[in-house]
Amino acid sequence: MKSKIKFLIVALAVLALTVTGCGGNVVATVNNEKITKEELAKWVSETKDSYEKQGIDFSGDNGKDMLDMLQVELLEHIIDTRLMLQEARKFGDLTPEQLQEKLKPIREMFPADEDYNEFLNQAMLSEEEIGLILNLQEQVAKDVPPVTEEEAKKFFDQNIDMFSKPEQLEVRHILFFVDDGSKGYPAQHTDDEAKGMAEEVIALLNQGRNFAEIAAEQSEDSGTSVVGGLYTFSEADAVEEFSDAAFALKDGEYTRQPVKTNYGYHVIKRENLIPASQETFEEVKQELTDQMYEQAKQAKFSQYMDDARSKAIIVNKLTGNEGE
Repeated sequence: MKSKIKFLIVALAVLALTVTGCGGNVVATVNNEKITKEELAKWVSETKDSYEKQGIDFSGDNGKDMLDMLQVELLEHIIDTRLMLQEARKFGDLTPEQLQEKLKPIREMFPADEDYNEFLNQAMLSEEEIGLILNLQEQVAKDVPPVTEEEAKKFFDQNIDMFSKPEQLEVRHILFFVDDGSKGYPAQHTDDEAKGMAEEVIALLNQGRNFAEIAAEQSEDSGTSVVGGLYTFSEADAVEEFSDAAFALKDGEYTRQPVKTNYGYHVIKRENLIPASQETFEEVKQELTDQMYEQAKQAKFSQYMDDARSKAIIVNKLTGNEGE
């Protein structure tokens, strides 16, 4: 079930970029179906707003270049998805019962109706359009044979390292970014400012303050601050300065001086060491078989859409490309 949901999520990541056509200046056509400047501008604006909430800075020359790139990428996504909808309609309409059956796995991904409705609003898709494209995927991939246990075992044996877990270290960390505005980090500080902020945190820790609480309150790493700065990594996963400092600590210790990396200054507390381990085939057999099957279906669907695009008449006025 997990692998099926993953397949649906991949598909819907593309679906979320589709829009419906209406008037205005045309920036692209897909088999004579128009995509307007207004449609593209709306998606660029909404996507830009979303990125800015994550700390991405679009000001200055660098920001303009990023915005131009975003516009080109979004239009390509819209073209691809418009073509997908065209292909989906070739398989006909769905009955209300069929539509609800297609949508059932999507609904199950959301804990409440308001979350599901928010997904629909952000995707700017009707339930019918979602159902049509899910049906397209199923129709295209229906002849893909299930993966046998022998095939899965062969893959496992040939890729045994993929199923081994290296030694990992669980730490908590607090980060203050060093950025003059050119790196696009969520916060901007000079080197001295960021180092001073890290030193202030160490002073609080020396007074007995709780590390996780400070991380939640002050760390500028939004990905870990929500969990009190918790971060688990193997030696090869982190930048060298961070990894060396963390592994040099004992469980329960924190760095007494700020640790500088390319990101800025960190304060690190070591929690515990997680030993290396090796999964057996029996432990991963079902999930691996499901994943291989879903990957085979994704490959079949991707090839189908590549073929459809090669036959389509597409005009992209942003890039000057026109193809059949």
